[in-house]
Amino acid sequence: MDLILKVNNMEKKYNNIEDISTSNLYRMLEMDRFQDDDSQKMIKDELKFRESIIGLYFDDMISVFKGE
Repeated sequence: MDLILKVNNMEKKYNNIEDISTSNLYRMLEMDRFQDDDSQKMIKDELKFRESIIGLYFDDMISVFKGE
């Protein structure tokens, strides 16, 4: 499933929910486009997963794996 996120007149296409920053996931929860039950569940499940990681923030972990 491709996710297209528009913020401040900028559009970005994501292939995986894992590629979306945590702050953008929170924004997506409020967007009209993502108000259906499936989208809300997918976003909330991803946020729960990220919050469950102890000691590391998810975005920091991704940066480590990407070598940033």
